Amino acid sequence: MPAERAQSFGAIAELYDHYRPSPPPEAATVLGDIRGMKVLEVAAGTGLWSRFLLEHGADLTIVEPDEKMRAVLERRSPQVHALVGTAENLPVADASFDVVVISSAWHWFRQPDATQEMARVLSDGGRLFVLWNGFSRSLEWVNELSKLRDGKGDPSVRPRSWTAPELALGLFLDVTDISIDWTWPRTTDEVVKLFGTYSGVSTRTEAERAEIGAKLRELLGQVTVDGVVDVPMTLRGTVATRSAR
Repeated sequence: MPAERAQSFGAIAELYDHYRPSPPPEAATVLGDIRGMKVLEVAAGTGLWSRFLLEHGADLTIVEPDEKMRAVLERRSPQVHALVGTAENLPVADASFDVVVISSAWHWFRQPDATQEMARVLSDGGRLFVLWNGFSRSLEWVNELSKLRDGKGDPSVRPRSWTAPELALGLFLDVTDISIDWTWPRTTDEVVKLFGTYSGVSTRTEAERAEIGAKLRELLGQVTVDGVVDVPMTLRGTVATRSAR
């Protein structure tokens, strides 16, 4: 991950935890029954998914490289076993987990190293969930929002593809893409503050961020009803099973 954009998340860890979307309830149907399973969450951030996994009975270990992000997670979920590490070098034993979950981080990872690490730490028959929880692209105004968020391209970051094609390389079976639509009611202020947690916005100058905020308010004013905008969201990604060694 590029250093400047990697550090941008830790600098706004509290805002990230408060304004980024948590998993929708429908995510439970994607995960299935994880009660009592040994679950590893990689690049867990501030724990938005960690709390969801705990609520559904996971025996959870997380790996998060950013100290400030990890501190928020540990404060809010002290029962989690938290480790320092990266997706390309996980500090856990071979075949030690039933489930691995990654949310909104796969595009940052170096490949094929990360895919090989996920396969290494999963037990035979274990499940891997590579997920993104973000804006749906079903409406033009949402696409306009996304353009403001993504901003200046960074050639060192792989574009979001919403799937993980690397999993079809032979280490995994039953590779399936999933997509679940859901709705996220937000105020205009909440959406503007949400945008401040995206690296494409947070790493800009103060003047540029103010300009983006003004454009957001103008755009959202066209779709806000009684102070609330129903943001169309999609949980999407790839689910796969670790093949036998």
